[in-house]
Amino acid sequence: MTLMSRLQNVCLLAILIILCAPLHPVMAGDAGKVGSYRITDLIWQQKDDGWVGQIKGDAVPAYTMYELFSPHRVIIDIANGIFPGSINFPLKYAKGPVSSIKGEVFADQNPTVARLELLLADDSAYSVVGSGNDILVQFKAAAPGAEAKQKNKAERTIKDITITAAGNMTAIHVLADGGPIQKYQSSELAKENNHPARLVVDLPGMATQGHAVPGDDGSPVTLVRAENYKDGTRLILDAAADELFRYSIAPQQEGLVISVEEKTADPTPIIAEITGVSPAEIAQAKPPAKNTPAPPAAEKIPSASVTKSAKPANKGTTADLAFEGYTEQRISVDFYKIDLHNVFRLIGEISGRNIVVDEKVNGSLTLTLNDVPWDFVLDVILNLKDLAKEERFNTIVISEKSDEFSWPQRTQETLAIERKEAISVTKKMDVPKEKIEGTRYIREAKNLEEAGNDAGALALYEKAFQTWPENGELAKRITYLSLVKLGLNAKAAHYGQIAAELLPQDTEVALQAALSLANMGRVQEAKSYFDFAVSGVRPSRHALATYAAFSEQNNSNEMALALLARFEQIYGTSLETMVSKARIYDKLGDAEKAAMEYQSILLSGFQVPADLEAYIKERLQK
Repeated sequence: MTLMSRLQNVCLLAILIILCAPLHPVMAGDAGKVGSYRITDLIWQQKDDGWVGQIKGDAVPAYTMYELFSPHRVIIDIANGIFPGSINFPLKYAKGPVSSIKGEVFADQNPTVARLELLLADDSAYSVVGSGNDILVQFKAAAPGAEAKQKNKAERTIKDITITAAGNMTAIHVLADGGPIQKYQSSELAKENNHPARLVVDLPGMATQGHAVPGDDGSPVTLVRAENYKDGTRLILDAAADELFRYSIAPQQEGLVISVEEKTADPTPIIAEITGVSPAEIAQAKPPAKNTPAPPAAEKIPSASVTKSAKPANKGTTADLAFEGYTEQRISVDFYKIDLHNVFRLIGEISGRNIVVDEKVNGSLTLTLNDVPWDFVLDVILNLKDLAKEERFNTIVISEKSDEFSWPQRTQETLAIERKEAISVTKKMDVPKEKIEGTRYIREAKNLEEAGNDAGALALYEKAFQTWPENGELAKRITYLSLVKLGLNAKAAHYGQIAAELLPQDTEVALQAALSLANMGRVQEAKSYFDFAVSGVRPSRHALATYAAFSEQNNSNEMALALLARFEQIYGTSLETMVSKARIYDKLGDAEKAAMEYQSILLSGFQVPADLEAYIKERLQK
């Protein structure tokens, strides 16, 4: 039916480059190389554990299967297949997950292909497997879900989750039957390569049908989910920022409320305390202009100014800093004869880290830095003052070191530093022999890739990575070729996870890792990478679309609706999102909302395929 639907049950990598994944025939020995496959009968019957369609033949079949939409149907192509005259297509069925079956032979293909087209009446899960000379299409009866089992054990049920904002506070209301929720346990998860910073709240004895509610733009929470977990429900709140928001949890009359406040790390109060300047004056201050000479020292008193950067940095500068490992919040600072202990207090307030300074450290600092990460600022100060740092468990310990100056590499042009002693900066570029060899492999691989030899290019890229294992961009390229061009999911998953570790801020590589893992059926691992792929303020269309399809495929329908809502909020409504929402509402048994979506499709002005339009009109007449 739609792009979203197509991704529900077929290879999820298709949305990156192509609309349909390449078909991989399921071969049984050498059956495809010998004579014809005569289809002797088609049997469709209901059993205790579901419905089974049996395609009976006279030899071991060689076949491939895939899905098409508008309308939703399963296609089975059988090599060298022929139909007997006794089967009169189309076959109609009044009951079951298949409403009709069409049959056709394509004699102009080599080999000849017999095609069976099964029109699906609903979105039931199914499998297509070979069994001797036969092909079985199996639709399992819906087993009681984990939610239903849990509901029997749970004491209470979560009815709804809502998010409201007032000022700088956001309230997440967890509504439940039976009054206040008194039992809960919270834990915090720091940001990692494959997921954002999170607050996790476990609610024992609570049942849920699953909820997923996206936060508004500018909210410190991007997504709130409720999932079944052990003997209760687990709430997961994804943070919009790199660090977790401030929060409090309290029972309310009809459940629980989680109050969230964005962690702004505003340095104004501590600057006012250090300098004696009022907070109002500090708030009005502007960052120092570049290349502006400082007034003579006699005219100034000790002062400090810190401004967090809100605009993007120069692209080249950002890339250089990131290459050297500086990826934290960018700031501009202007220190004039400020005591070192007060400087480190400011860094601690901005960074959210605990700062411990050895009592031997003393002196003052005059320093101006414009639009650089705070961790770069810290390294500059440490090197200027011959100090060393050690960081563990969110705590930075600062102490003296031997008298040896080592300047942080790159972007020296962004610094305007006032210091009596002359500063000598020396850069030494030592390129190991292995990296030179790796560069040669990369150059040859690019030539092969441009010539269309993707397999040959992949082999050379892998050789290059063996000599250059810290090159995240190279691992990312291998992931892309394996996943998109060659369909090598296992290899793509392997290099995708490596690339995600080397490029921890790259949501694109996280998406590629998620897709390859999803294609292999490794649902939980894929989910973790999907979470990170959509964790930014403006995730890509591909990330939101594929995660929504993945969620629907794995019966996380509320999550799929939340992702579709976020997609529409950022990129606008599309025919694909409307049809996907209508289908999900049907799955959830909400016929009214489904009908509203279907009606909206007809009135949307989008060009609706004729078969889809006919299906919607028929659906609305029921």
